[in-house]
Amino acid sequence: LTNFELFDRVCSEAIDELLSNMPSVPESGLVLLDKARGIGEADFVFENVLLKRMRSAGFRVATEVAVGADSTASPPEYRFSYQIIRLSLEYPKISRRYWLGAKEVQRSAEIGLFVQLVDLGSSDTIWVGDTEKNYNDVIAYSLLGTVESEQYGFTKPPRNELRWRKLLEPIVVTGIVTGLVFLFFSNQSDE
Repeated sequence: LTNFELFDRVCSEAIDELLSNMPSVPESGLVLLDKARGIGEADFVFENVLLKRMRSAGFRVATEVAVGADSTASPPEYRFSYQIIRLSLEYPKISRRYWLGAKEVQRSAEIGLFVQLVDLGSSDTIWVGDTEKNYNDVIAYSLLGTVESEQYGFTKPPRNELRWRKLLEPIVVTGIVTGLVFLFFSNQSDE
């Protein structure tokens, strides 16, 4: 899976869980999708999956209220208000399984959601739901260029790698300084 597909997958799982727990809405009822809170540039992934999943589940949905006196669109009867609490992708660990061998990358994608279904006629909150989903896997380091997308920055999380140079440099410097101090004192004792 690419990192974009990981986002799509966790969003789909979260939405499917919420829709399976949500009370039924009359088929004629128009549901307004209302984002109360988002997390940034990755919100559109969630919004696209939400729209697709709700339509395939049989809901009539709208993303905006039609404004104007000559509008022939029916007003929404329900508001599906959602808050994206967390939608993230991380590389918690980049390492080698053994001293020698190919590098591996551990990936972790998460989503946290809070939703409300409100009857707009009575202003009653009919249902409240929340969910958290995550996905974890390990891929080869050489695949990072393939799974990350140049077009979407959120598919390229920071890489916190443990590099041997960071460990080796202080050891080498300490060894050189220790050797010089030893040579200095061994020359002093010869005189």
